Amino acid sequence: MASWIEHSRKPYEAQHRLVGLSDMEVLELVGSFRLCGFWRFNIDSGHIFGTAEYAQIFGIDHCDGPLDLVRLSAAIHPDDLTAMMETFERASAARLTFHNLYRVRTSASSFKFVRSVGKFRAADTGQGDVIGMTYELFPQASTTIGFIPDDELLRG
Repeated sequence: MASWIEHSRKPYEAQHRLVGLSDMEVLELVGSFRLCGFWRFNIDSGHIFGTAEYAQIFGIDHCDGPLDLVRLSAAIHPDDLTAMMETFERASAARLTFHNLYRVRTSASSFKFVRSVGKFRAADTGQGDVIGMTYELFPQASTTIGFIPDDELLRG
C-alpha cells in the first residue's frame, strides 16, 4: 500500500452547483457519509488545528486551540508515521496536493484505516498552511471496486 500519492493540481469545478446543490449542502452530505474531520497545519508554528470530528477520529481531546500533536502522533501506526511526516514536508516545500492512507489506533492492539486529503495553502505572511480533511474507511465487500478488502483492513 502506498503511504501517499501525489496529485497534480486540477482546476476546481463547482459541478455540484450545476445540479442545484450549495457548498453547505455538499459539506453536510460529505459529513453524513462518513466520520469526516477538517484540519489545518500551520507551517510557521508547527501547530495543527482540527475540528471535533478530526479529534474523534484520532481518539484525542478536542480544544479550540492547537491539538496535542504528541497524542495525535501516538495514535498513528508507527510504520505509517514517518511517511505521514514526509508528506507534510513535501507538500509544504513543493506546494503539492496529496492523499494518504494510514492506520489509526483504536485499542492497544488494533487499528482502523483513515484517509487524509490535503493541499498547500499560501498565506499573505509566513510560509502558509497545509489544509485538508480526514475520514474513516469502513469495511466494505472486497468485490466493491475502490474499497480495501476486509482481510487487509482487519490486518493490524
